[in-house]
Amino acid sequence: MPYYTGQGGKQLFYDDMGNGEAIIFIHPPGMGRKVFRQQHELAKHYRIIFPDLSGNGDSEVISKAPDISFYAREVRKLLDHLKLQKTVIVGYSCGGMVAQEFALTFPDRVNGVVLAGGFPKVDTGGLRLEFLAGMEWVRKSPETLAKLLSHSHFRDPEIKRELNEHMAKSDPDAWYEFYNRALHFDCSRRLKQLTVPLLVMYGNKEFWINYHAKYYNQCDDATLSIIECAYHQIPATHWPIFNETLRDFLQKKQIV
Repeated sequence: MPYYTGQGGKQLFYDDMGNGEAIIFIHPPGMGRKVFRQQHELAKHYRIIFPDLSGNGDSEVISKAPDISFYAREVRKLLDHLKLQKTVIVGYSCGGMVAQEFALTFPDRVNGVVLAGGFPKVDTGGLRLEFLAGMEWVRKSPETLAKLLSHSHFRDPEIKRELNEHMAKSDPDAWYEFYNRALHFDCSRRLKQLTVPLLVMYGNKEFWINYHAKYYNQCDDATLSIIECAYHQIPATHWPIFNETLRDFLQKKQIV
């Protein structure tokens, strides 16, 4: 498990596997890189990189109050460490905010953006309630939230256990602030600046998240994909079609 050194000499961990076009995956608050367990098979075709953002999973805490731009800069530092000029960036759920901020702030470092259940801001009551509930749970019982999320993502007992144990390592303060800062983040008016190919995927059953699809109409090169009979956790629960859709998108847009 390699790592690079962040601010203050803190160790920030990541997985790096495969060869070819580089794809970096950004996780939601507290979940860490293990939430992308079902994307490991993409290493047959690409170089795939899964960081634990600071304060999440195995990575040490740099800031107890990280915001979205903080994590975007952290991703850039990882690319510099890996000597990668450009990457495809994939963000899942709230991790998609980091992906969007990275692409908007460092456009010369991005070949494409993929959002799984993405949103540029929290703009529905249902999603806001999910954020507030997550924040309250982190404050009262992060262990319970870790167990709940691991069970909602995976059926395999071993993968479930692995994710649960990984989330238990996340710092509760950093976890809470990731939620909190994301709740007040808004890049919706800047999306027209996003000129690289964009793929946005949603599960059709979570309409309070799908609602945010309208914001991506202003992007020059946006593709929308709706996965039937799916909720929000598509990289984990519907990984075969998620991975296939990602591959098809990269080939169609000639990113690979």
